[in-house]
Amino acid sequence: MAEIKQFNSFQTSYKKLQEGLNISTTKVNVEYYHHDFQSEPFLHIEAHVDMVKLDVIEENGQVLSIFTPEVTLVFTENNYHTNLSNDSVVFASKNDEETYCIITFI
Repeated sequence: MAEIKQFNSFQTSYKKLQEGLNISTTKVNVEYYHHDFQSEPFLHIEAHVDMVKLDVIEENGQVLSIFTPEVTLVFTENNYHTNLSNDSVVFASKNDEETYCIITFI
């Protein structure tokens, strides 16, 4: 993964995802890495995005949801750090150092 450009809030990552939704073909590439599987994602999704939504839920903080016809991806502020890396949005687990998700529009 390339150098991290900046550490962001969920609002900044939401804006980046909204930009991708507005200017791309609305297809997203999601790679989810977990523990010992750092060389390849244990979950890989390519899907068209229907909607990206940012909510605030008292017990979870900000909650960013990405809706596709196949799956809904949900990232909560209490469980994830977020940052931008090149043209990707990255969510890294606050609970362990080896779980992260890279989202890129294609």
